[in-house]
Amino acid sequence: MRTTQIKLLDKAAGFGKGNSDHVTQLLIGVAFFLFAGFAALAADLWFTSPPDVSVVEAAGSTPIAIAPTLEPALIVTEIPTATLEPLPAEPVTPPPCVPPADWGIHTVEEGNTLSSLAQRYGTDVDTLMLVNCLNTFTIFTGQRLYVPGLGAAPPEPLEIFPTSTPRPGASATPPGLAGTMSGQPAVAPTTQAAVRSNSQQLNIVLLGSDKRPRSGAWRTDSMIIVSVDMQKNIVRLLSIPRDLWVYIPGHGYNRINTADLWGELAKKGGGPDRVKQTIQHNLGIPIHYYVRIDFQGFINIIDTVGGIDVDVDCSLSDINLSAGIHHMNGKQALRYARSRKSTNDFDRGRRQRKVLMALWDQALTLDIIPKLPQLWRSMANSFQTDLSLEQVINLAYVGAQLKPQRIISRAIGPSLVQGWITPQGAAVLLPREDRMRAMLESFYAPVDASRLDASAKVQVRVHNGSPRREAEQLAAAALRWEGYKVAGTGGAESRDYTLTRILVYTGKVAEAQSMAQYLNVPVSSVQDVTGTESPPGGQDIDILLILGRNYNPCQK
Repeated sequence: MRTTQIKLLDKAAGFGKGNSDHVTQLLIGVAFFLFAGFAALAADLWFTSPPDVSVVEAAGSTPIAIAPTLEPALIVTEIPTATLEPLPAEPVTPPPCVPPADWGIHTVEEGNTLSSLAQRYGTDVDTLMLVNCLNTFTIFTGQRLYVPGLGAAPPEPLEIFPTSTPRPGASATPPGLAGTMSGQPAVAPTTQAAVRSNSQQLNIVLLGSDKRPRSGAWRTDSMIIVSVDMQKNIVRLLSIPRDLWVYIPGHGYNRINTADLWGELAKKGGGPDRVKQTIQHNLGIPIHYYVRIDFQGFINIIDTVGGIDVDVDCSLSDINLSAGIHHMNGKQALRYARSRKSTNDFDRGRRQRKVLMALWDQALTLDIIPKLPQLWRSMANSFQTDLSLEQVINLAYVGAQLKPQRIISRAIGPSLVQGWITPQGAAVLLPREDRMRAMLESFYAPVDASRLDASAKVQVRVHNGSPRREAEQLAAAALRWEGYKVAGTGGAESRDYTLTRILVYTGKVAEAQSMAQYLNVPVSSVQDVTGTESPPGGQDIDILLILGRNYNPCQK
């Protein structure tokens, strides 16, 4: 079934009042992004090490996060290998992160392990981890843990180190937080004004959670906002770094990747609303819908569509992946998107967006839309969303007609943040408010759609004149995502071109100069040969791109 043959549902509930075909068409097809996002956002969560944030909730108190710390003076680590003392018959498992009334606090001493503490207090390691929200078997000298049999737990929250004594390596308290304990302001900061955009912009946040079975704490380490400009039919993708230090309404300052957890601890099912509030409070972006996924469904999604073709522009030594065009199955795509040993979280976010778009591109070649109800049911345990199936199907219909050059991708990157070590030793990213605000205003500002579509009118052929393997394929993939029509690729007459050449045969010099800037080669590479030369082989093209040694596809 072709997408043009699919009839829209009569009721596209939840997106506004209008019922005209025009309004429906303006609901840009983010369904492909949603299902692709189910995969891409979970990519860095497979086979990862345990989360680096511990969480506690004291009885009768507001839950707080124990910030991850720098390496303490002594770390006692033990991975249990044997079953400990049996529990009583029909044991009652306490709820995660909530100590029972008869539990008290034990301060970890040198030589303590979770196994020895479990034996000492008549419980097991799993229960200790559950109650204390531990996602690792590592405990610290001086850390306070809830244990059974010591009487009622005191109402104060647990801390690994006293907040009044900064850890070694702590940075100076940043401006705006001075004079407060642990760099926390006494009064909640003012909510950011809404980013200026047209009134018909739809914002959906895609959340990738590393929540695991029997774990009471988790993080949202992948966060992408899909913004749909319903006037211009433009989709914007914005990645938010996991370590961004923000004000979480109802909780206080913490990493943005803990907002979902604090919302759930305050009220079951309240995590997504807390994330929405946090994004609007700190970034000024109102969030209308959410999609949350854990990592279990990722491999099946990729394998169901037959794998994806990813243009790997930067090699990754830690997973032995060279630059080039790679067809990836589910496991390979996971490793590509979550790799971070040889890069960083900013680059990982970029690769997650590439996987998302590659999956969307693959979905366009398949008869996906009629299968959405079946996929929705089969994946019901892998994701949560407040979008209805009706809404997703209608969005998918329009998404199948979305032009790639109308997908704009950005991230809150290194230039918009500054590193800071909290008094507890946590390495976080403080927003540079003025720079970030300027970027968001620019990113969400109205865009001339005709300018985005201009590249679609340019026919380009790409030849590789450099020794770099598959350089022509990588350049062609990049140009296609910018909307250029790539008429073909091949090798140049030699592979010893030092400089890239861009030959213009039909007077489209401005378009060629834009291409040079996009590929990060000098604008002087453009040569207008209109009327003096013809394309090789009499090809019907506007531009011939011959790649030289100065072309580097890796542009982080």
